[in-house]
Amino acid sequence: MKRTNSKPVDRKLFTCPQCSKQRMVRDLDYVLTDETRVYKTKDGKEISLAVDVCEQCKQRNFTKYFEPSRADIRKVLKAMTEESQIGEDESLEELL
Repeated sequence: MKRTNSKPVDRKLFTCPQCSKQRMVRDLDYVLTDETRVYKTKDGKEISLAVDVCEQCKQRNFTKYFEPSRADIRKVLKAMTEESQIGEDESLEELL
């Protein structure tokens, strides 16, 4: 197998603060942060999530808290096809 770059990059393995598994591979001089931020979910609830997490936890957080569910998408498509009246305070973007 031929090496694509001339010099390998030194990497370090960190433990993910959310799942407590060692699968965060970062550069050798990387400094892990313990910062958490407050986000609003698709339901309007506020949750606190760690900023520096592994790729699997990022994907899990997106699908669990932010990605619209199938029922939400069906509701929007039904409103578009039937051209039903939605509330004045709601829009199609807010339904998603």
